[in-house]
Amino acid sequence: MKKLCFLGEGISPAFYVVGALQTGFEVVRVFGNERFADRGDVSAALGAIDVFVLSDYPASGMTDDDQARILRRVEAGAGLLMIGGWSSFGGPRGSWRGTRLAEALPVTIESDDDRHNTPLGTVLVAVVPNHPATAAIHGRPPCVVCGFNRVGRRDGATVLIEGYALSVAAGGEPVPSLARVDTPILSVWNRGHGRVAALAPDVSPHWAGGIIDWGMTRRMLPTGAEVSDLYPAFLNGLCGWLATG
Repeated sequence: MKKLCFLGEGISPAFYVVGALQTGFEVVRVFGNERFADRGDVSAALGAIDVFVLSDYPASGMTDDDQARILRRVEAGAGLLMIGGWSSFGGPRGSWRGTRLAEALPVTIESDDDRHNTPLGTVLVAVVPNHPATAAIHGRPPCVVCGFNRVGRRDGATVLIEGYALSVAAGGEPVPSLARVDTPILSVWNRGHGRVAALAPDVSPHWAGGIIDWGMTRRMLPTGAEVSDLYPAFLNGLCGWLATG
């Protein structure tokens, strides 16, 4: 089983995402309030980690050297994923703009607070047929999330998932067309021999919206969380592709 280092979140918010990833990976955790340099066990074992996932992990938790060491591992073949949240990208607790790690992401980060709530819903649509990172959700009904970080598109990146804003008229009637949001929902590219991805929405409450219940079959995760089948299938498919750079 491949090894995944999950950086960020506390115990409760990660109940879903870590539980989902535990069905496909050996997961090592660095909590959101832990400094990376204080986790000597993880730092000493970087060469054994196949994919790094940052979800609500602030830039203040890593030194410039910490980031450089992780990026060297990525360039040697590991994967890297940043997931949206208050402490991700340009969120008020994230502040990743201008860092080494931000330079490696397939998206740009805004200079100010980039959180964007969509309480009416943003529909996630896989737009690249037959890509292995999103194979689990191709041809399946899409899901809705309720917010994301407003990241920008970068030349050379491939956008695998786009978002479409739901609208309702003043009288309550649904608007017959969907408008694509400017933010690329899932972007990927290569970094040396490794692969890097940026997923703009959070996959834990509260922005998660319907992504936790995505699919028709219920599953119980190792953490005890109950989800629907496409939630772990999507996350493990994406991270599995990242881990085989």
